Amino acid sequence: MSNNSTRTQIILPQELRKKIEEARQATGESMAEYLRRAVTERIKHEKANKVNLKKLSQEVVGAVKKSSWEGIDIKKWQREMREDRDNL
Repeated sequence: MSNNSTRTQIILPQELRKKIEEARQATGESMAEYLRRAVTERIKHEKANKVNLKKLSQEVVGAVKKSSWEGIDIKKWQREMREDRDNL
């Protein structure tokens, strides 16, 4: 642990605390180390998902630009589609 660490106190539901305790005992880690590792993994996962979503959005926009959608007012098309759906 680095010298610039900050003590943080959290309240956990009993069931979650029990599950964490069982999992951390299996790894031999302290509660603090187990939670630090879990938070680090979640942050990495969320960052990767954000990057993947950005890449996906760029691919979709690129596909639209390369397709027959070029020059079409998407918002106008959406309104028309919603009106048609609502009139069913």
